[in-house]
Amino acid sequence: MSPANDLDLPRLLATGSTGPAPTELVVPALLLRAPTATWSELVHIYVPHGPTVAFSGRDLRSPGIAKATEVARAAGFATVVRSPGGRMVAYDAGAVVIDHLDRTTGIRHAGSATFAANAESHVRVLRGLGDVDARVGEVDGEYCPGEYSINVAGTAKVVGSAQRVTATGSLFSTVVQVAVSDEVRAVLTAVSQALGYGLRESSIAGLADYAPGLSSAEVAAAFAADYRDRLGLADGQVPAAVAAHAAGLVPEGAGPFHVDDWTRAHPVPST
Repeated sequence: MSPANDLDLPRLLATGSTGPAPTELVVPALLLRAPTATWSELVHIYVPHGPTVAFSGRDLRSPGIAKATEVARAAGFATVVRSPGGRMVAYDAGAVVIDHLDRTTGIRHAGSATFAANAESHVRVLRGLGDVDARVGEVDGEYCPGEYSINVAGTAKVVGSAQRVTATGSLFSTVVQVAVSDEVRAVLTAVSQALGYGLRESSIAGLADYAPGLSSAEVAAAFAADYRDRLGLADGQVPAAVAAHAAGLVPEGAGPFHVDDWTRAHPVPST
């Protein structure tokens, strides 16, 4: 990667799901590892295709991972090990996912400063959606706990983020819970229990619990407008070659589909 050249490339905003859960989570991993790209920064915002439990590498070290996978699949959720870190999160079409890929930054720009800056920007968007007392900070007993989670009124988590940095750039991924279904709530609880994670069920909430009638599409549009204006992004799309490459994957095996294993075994086409 040549940082000087990458700075001259377009900064793009793409919207819309790229397919089922494994494809949705493989696409940013492929883009992150691509040796070349026609963009310097790409933000992809979408409403998920369907029910998903996104595990992390840390979750795989739990002796309960097999049980957790079984529980999630029995509830009709796709099980995927995502590229970014953190811990398990469950979501469905009642959520919004934001993948922010940046080829102009390196490991020196990762860490708490990135989380803090993104959290502050996201809080501003949420506060503009209605009567949402959005705050930065971890609440007691939340799933995928983190210092820069976003909660409402200090009681329930509604947004979580995770990051991955490679030699070719960084991926900052965010899940915004808008309307938490009974199924998502039950799976978060059961999978957390299987993995041995403590969870306070009342810490699970969506934005619509505080701003009734708010939809995932409205929230996705609000975030798209913020990223477009704040970062000067031009409307674009996920590179067609990458989307087509990811669409051809076929998850196999008893365990959850492992995004990084698949991307290493299936080199990304030129983007």
